[in-house]
Parts: sequence; C-alpha cells; structure tokens
Amino acid sequence: MDRLRLTQNLWLDEYIPKELYTQYQNRLHILAGLLDERLVKSDQLLRDRFGPVTINNWWHEGERNWSGIRVQGSPFYSFTSQHSFGRASDKLFWNVTPKEVRSYIKIAWAELGITCIEDNVSWVHSDVRWNQNNNLLIIQP
Repeated sequence: MDRLRLTQNLWLDEYIPKELYTQYQNRLHILAGLLDERLVKSDQLLRDRFGPVTINNWWHEGERNWSGIRVQGSPFYSFTSQHSFGRASDKLFWNVTPKEVRSYIKIAWAELGITCIEDNVSWVHSDVRWNQNNNLLIIQP
C-alpha cells in the first residue's frame, strides 16, 4: 500500500481511518479531497513549532485510527463533529503537553488558521470551522 505525503511531515494516512484508506488505496486523491487544506496547514505549523506529533498511527501498527476523519459507523462519529467534514484532528505531541500547545494556540490562533480548540482534554483538538465571531472558540467537551 502506498502513502501520500501531504506536507513536509504529514501523511494522508494520519487523517484517514485504515478501513477507508484501504478501500481507496488506488484512488488516494479522492481521500485527500475530503480534507480541508487549512487543517493540514495548521497541523504542519504546529508540527514545525512543537516537533513530532501523532494523529492516526495505524500505518505504524498503532492504535489511533479515528483522530482525523470520522465516518458514519465509526466509534466516535457524530454528524455535527468537525471530524466528519475533514476540518478537525486530535493530536498527541511527543515533547510537549497538550496544555502547552493550547496555550500557544490561544495566542497564535489567527496565524495558524485555527478557529476552535477543545480545552481540558488529554490531547490537542483543533479545527478550522467557520466562526462568525472572529475569535478563537474554546469548547469544553
């Protein structure tokens, strides 16, 4: 199975569940089209600042499979979730805490293109949803 590089450090399989990736392995461009480009760009900017990050890691035999796009029938699917539209990812940074990353996002959200984060969770959820208030939306899941 082939991998499709999206940015310097991020790959398509990090955003797509294994089952879907396998189903479309000969048409990866279709899966890439499900992602909002702003999400991938903001994740790369966070990767540039904080170093290695894990989104989905099933490619490397890891357990994370639903940290990017979530499809109907998946364990964490919700029609209203930004994950369902390719606009959200949940990340685990290797060298810094989620709180440190969120603190940075709260300052640099506009530069990063991030419009929403979840607070008080053990991962970094960020998304690029439309936000009419022109402020960072901070949600408590």
